[in-house]
Amino acid sequence: MRSTMKTTALSGLRAAKKSLWLLTAASALVAVAAPEMEKQLLFGGASTKGWSPAESKLEVSATHVKVSTNALHWHVTVDYYSGEAKYPIGWPRCGRTIPEGAQRDWSAWDFLHMWIYATSSRPALPKEAVGLGLHTPDKASSFNTSLSQLKLGEWVEVVLPIAKIARPGDVRNLQFHLSEANYKHADQLDLWIDDLALLRYARPVVLAFASETAVLFADAKNVAARLQLAGVKPNTTVPVTCELRRAGQVVARATSQAARGAQHLVLPLEAGTLMPGVYELTARAAEGQPTAPVQVRVVESPWRK
Repeated sequence: MRSTMKTTALSGLRAAKKSLWLLTAASALVAVAAPEMEKQLLFGGASTKGWSPAESKLEVSATHVKVSTNALHWHVTVDYYSGEAKYPIGWPRCGRTIPEGAQRDWSAWDFLHMWIYATSSRPALPKEAVGLGLHTPDKASSFNTSLSQLKLGEWVEVVLPIAKIARPGDVRNLQFHLSEANYKHADQLDLWIDDLALLRYARPVVLAFASETAVLFADAKNVAARLQLAGVKPNTTVPVTCELRRAGQVVARATSQAARGAQHLVLPLEAGTLMPGVYELTARAAEGQPTAPVQVRVVESPWRK
């Protein structure tokens, strides 16, 4: 891997962040985009060294490039009558074993990123055109996903959250593959893969934030919230400040230390703090921008005298 470089935030990150964490329907999901990312190219950029195509071909090509000088060009001609003897309608694939050592540890990164340009002899791609698999490090903990977002004749940005990988600290193999059963005999598929890299937020940022309840009683002793924190180095914490406001005035504020990943925070409330009405809850990591406000409605307590 090459040294880490800085880049601007990418458009595909908005969709990827939404899949990081599912919240209950009663909670509002809001996110703040970080303007700066760190990027580390995988395998030194576009090179066929270390890649092993099967029932397909791989080369370095400048025919279609997005951000680099060259891209990886993967070509598949679907053949129902050759391939492996037991499985003539098989699984063309192209994989790369990741060398033992630091390159296998993706746990400090937020996203796996790439651009893919597709062409085909078909007028349209099948629903499950191409799959991506990660061996981490065995079959039981492997990660597999369908790249169903690919489009013919267009560059498509693929951004996959590292949080979805069961064991991101030991990624041993990356593989593109397809099932010939999803294609017709003699169909052709060509993919150009560019900017295959790992991304992470350069500074602390709250990716997702929600109150654990949309309604509070006026005698509540605290407000509980959940958030997803990124841009924090491993084995370190940063201050996260939660604020509860009403009509622009701060009603309660608390700061606690939080590490990277999913967090549960509790904002204590003094007795008599709340009156019935609509409040806004926000969170801010370190010196970053606060999240968009989440509304919390306070109602009179049936036990309040």
